Amino acid sequence: MFLSDLYKETTSMIKSWHSIFSRQILLSDVAILVYLSSIKLFIPLLTNSDFGFHRDEFLYMAMGNHLAWGYLEVPPFIAFIAKLAHWLFGTGLYAARFFPALSGAFTVFLTGLIVRELGGKRFAIILATTSYLLGVVYLRINLFFMPVTFDVFFFVLAVYLLIRIIKEDSPRLWILFGIVTGIGLLNKYTMLLFGFGAVAGLLLTPLRRYYKNKWLWIAVLIALLIWFPNLIWQNQNGWPFFEHMQVLAETQLSNMNPMIFILVQILMIFYAAPVWIIGLFSLFFSKHLQPYRIIAWMYLSILIILLALSGKSYYLAPAYPMLLAAGAVTIERYIIKSRKYWLKPASLTLLILGSLTLLPVGLPVLSIENAIRYFAFGSNYMGLGEAVRWESGKLHELPQDYADMLGWEQMVAAVARTYHNLPAGEKINCAIFASNYGEAGAIDYYGPGYNLPDCISKGGSFWDWGYRNYDGACIIIVGYEKEDVLYFYESAEPGVAFDYPHARENGIPIFIGRDPKMPIEQVWQILKKYRF
Repeated sequence: MFLSDLYKETTSMIKSWHSIFSRQILLSDVAILVYLSSIKLFIPLLTNSDFGFHRDEFLYMAMGNHLAWGYLEVPPFIAFIAKLAHWLFGTGLYAARFFPALSGAFTVFLTGLIVRELGGKRFAIILATTSYLLGVVYLRINLFFMPVTFDVFFFVLAVYLLIRIIKEDSPRLWILFGIVTGIGLLNKYTMLLFGFGAVAGLLLTPLRRYYKNKWLWIAVLIALLIWFPNLIWQNQNGWPFFEHMQVLAETQLSNMNPMIFILVQILMIFYAAPVWIIGLFSLFFSKHLQPYRIIAWMYLSILIILLALSGKSYYLAPAYPMLLAAGAVTIERYIIKSRKYWLKPASLTLLILGSLTLLPVGLPVLSIENAIRYFAFGSNYMGLGEAVRWESGKLHELPQDYADMLGWEQMVAAVARTYHNLPAGEKINCAIFASNYGEAGAIDYYGPGYNLPDCISKGGSFWDWGYRNYDGACIIIVGYEKEDVLYFYESAEPGVAFDYPHARENGIPIFIGRDPKMPIEQVWQILKKYRF
């Protein structure tokens, strides 16, 4: 009986899929959404040529060469997208960044659809989608090839489906909801925050009646079944997720300050902050949005758990499109009711012009030197000090993400000169070892152009991929001080110096280690506890 019902509802869902995009929305509104989505798609092309790949992008692209159901840092979805992007477009910078840009474009479109479902018209659509389009945090998120860009998309798509479920009470949408949530869990474990928020929101509103609905539990089962292969991988590999979270809590998350966390929530989409704040309050207190109060409770519950766990500020970024949609609807209703139509052009002008002044914060559109001058000015006169605070808690001249986009090929060139200066006999089986996944990923990415062998590393999933076929007799070690090299080797000869101002890896040492003190198998086990 269950399978029969599931088949009927799934068939009905497929036949009516077109209604998701056509229901209650004018063709002219669709055209506006397509136009704004297209702008979002091409925004990454504005990146200044001084800036290249981010360190994390190297890791995720490397995962595409080691397909599995899980990795030490993340679930497998990003690796599949890396493989797909490589197959479709090659290995260039914009080839890797096409899918993040595409996810941003779809998120713009979904935000507009949410506005329509909440009762908004054209102005509300433009206000909410423009707020997302120019939001500092979303400029950054939809630029990089990282799981977070797809995390925002899956979160917003799931919210859209939840709103449709509330309006229609349609079983087929629960099926789709479960599929989206399950794929989201294969992308990033922070999708669990969405699940936590949805559970809390249902409990705290009259929508708790859905706990008696079999289709909700079918959706949960579908999500778990989709996620299940990754859970099996986690179990087979000793649940590295918990080890990773413990290391994050002891290093990066230990520097999180609750007040700064709250402040950053305002700064992330500064000129649109009034829109989402109005949206949050209207979801709680306005009559026209009362059926969707679950959205407000979802946001607050996720905020509370992130404050309790000292989560990273951007973990809450996926939640703001739904609040922007609610705020835009409320603002539009106020303008119509009060007949203060001048507020439409005034609010959009302030939003657009103000956001453009912050464009260099969200996107590296300036050269390195101009960016340094911009952030120096911004820190002194625009309140942008937090934009240049790194995860260590210290302030720098560039945002950490920008420093992480500099000097990688120059570093690989220094490694290559060191490698090719070795005697021919020694070079045959000489390994290249990097201290972190950014260095290792860069060497693997640029290495073929410099005739370098594959790199090994203790950094994250690179440790899991092992030391390949190297015996460790000769090794070029990148990113370790001499005393660290001498712990494992009798001699440490300096390699070619690497210097690239403003790069986060600027000045990292390169050594040639010879005469190992222990087998490489033993070295690998020692390094295991330092892999995160």
